[in-house]
Amino acid sequence: MEVLLVEKDPLVRDLVKVGLQQFPEFKVTTGQGYVGINEARSRPFDAIFLGVDPKQKDTVKLLHHLRSFDSATELFVLTAGRNVRDMAVDKSKYHVQAFLTTPLDEREFFGLLGRFLERRTEREHSTLRRGKKAEAPPAEA
Repeated sequence: MEVLLVEKDPLVRDLVKVGLQQFPEFKVTTGQGYVGINEARSRPFDAIFLGVDPKQKDTVKLLHHLRSFDSATELFVLTAGRNVRDMAVDKSKYHVQAFLTTPLDEREFFGLLGRFLERRTEREHSTLRRGKKAEAPPAEA
């Protein structure tokens, strides 16, 4: 699975990247700013982890820019715990799957990754089941 990580803080970026790399399913691409977000224009990603601080308007603009051309990719927002309440309104507006608070809590982070993998696996299985039903020959009477 392709994952895009766009985070300004190098410590948070490295922690998330190392955490994601614990799973062989994830291939992580990192970036910063608009250059990082524009990676999502050049190829599809299964998930995007984006650092957003509502007090830094440039990061909010990145969120808006991303959703202006991609509203389907699962989005996880990395932000300080104090910002989650302020950004709760943006969760549905920007189709945010979940907020991850920084500094990262290991249980929260790995729990989120586990739920993400579970959802993806379930979607793949349901797609395969639908495909097999479509391929099945009609039953004879």
